[in-house]
Amino acid sequence: MRWSKRSSADGERDEKRTWVRITHPFHPWRGQSFRFVVRKQLWGEERVTFLGPKGEACSVPANWTNTVALDPYWSVGRSRSRFRVEDLLLLADLIDAGKER
Repeated sequence: MRWSKRSSADGERDEKRTWVRITHPFHPWRGQSFRFVVRKQLWGEERVTFLGPKGEACSVPANWTNTVALDPYWSVGRSRSRFRVEDLLLLADLIDAGKER
């Protein structure tokens, strides 16, 4: 009986998931890619575990990597705006709540 390699509906994305790139601007490994291990909740936040430069397991917040979608504030606006839309909407809600008192 012949066995073939198991196929994936999204093989290209699976290949990209095997590597994780550090994107945090102040992390010493920024721009470097490492072997992805797992992404899960650890210590109350979404974290990514990967194999560090010496093969050791390392973990950083998921939003410090390329595993999460970029915030439009940074990717589109390049931080040219002084305020994020989400923050302005929250401020408006707080002002409205203060008026009701």
